[in-house]
Amino acid sequence: MKKNTTTGISLVNAFNLKKSVHHYSQININLYQLGNSTVLNPFNISMREILSYIIHLIDGEKGGCGKSFFSRTFIEYCNSIAYDIAIVDADISNKDIATIYPSVEVAFFSDDEKLAFQADKIFDLAFEKSVLVNLPAQVYSNVTNWIQRNDLVNLGRDNSIKFIKWFVCMGGVDSVNFFLQSLNDFGNDIVHVFVRNQGLCDEWEYIKEMPEFKSAIDDYNFIVMDFPRFPFWERNIIDRLGITFDMAIAHPELKVIPKQRVKNFLKVAYASLAATELIQ
Repeated sequence: MKKNTTTGISLVNAFNLKKSVHHYSQININLYQLGNSTVLNPFNISMREILSYIIHLIDGEKGGCGKSFFSRTFIEYCNSIAYDIAIVDADISNKDIATIYPSVEVAFFSDDEKLAFQADKIFDLAFEKSVLVNLPAQVYSNVTNWIQRNDLVNLGRDNSIKFIKWFVCMGGVDSVNFFLQSLNDFGNDIVHVFVRNQGLCDEWEYIKEMPEFKSAIDDYNFIVMDFPRFPFWERNIIDRLGITFDMAIAHPELKVIPKQRVKNFLKVAYASLAATELIQ
């Protein structure tokens, strides 16, 4: 699929959406307060028709590429900007997201058609709010089949639901090839973000110069973002304690400098996520 310049993502910042009814010449005119702007709604369109929810797929295909850690950072960034999301942990073998954060749904992708419906709750949740899905390794085919077999991209368009795939890459050529395969399968129908995990690779020039990667830049619209390295000592403590980053900053086992390292990581990571302009 080649680049389609008319295809993109339209995001509406609707977290401060407040509805008020004004009466003018005995006609009810609905107004929606969107941030500091007021949007005229003369046709009495419902809030659901104005809102656009997103299914954020945290992908990477290979195990150990940092999907779960990126998901944790994503969740806490959303909390920091009051971006309300449902959390789904599809990595049923680890469930590290489900053990740390409250109210986490569990789903899984199966290659058995009789069990394929187990992933449907992800789409159902997106009727109420945006959804983050932490995917396990080696489910690319199952996830792709679920989306394509059910025509979820078009079904999503009909229901104001969009997909964004955050593809966490560890710098290996095989990891990049999985990303390129996803672009080839979905093209610009799904927004792709190529997440360069700096904690696992700090040299990306070779990837940048790959002929296949250069061709993808010409053929598709996608975003490249850097995910910063997190200090290993602090990572081990946080993993052992099973706590969030915010809890780590207040935990007595971390002293002043380790806490500052966590803050520095969050500052850089949050800035990278904000720069994509896909979470707002």
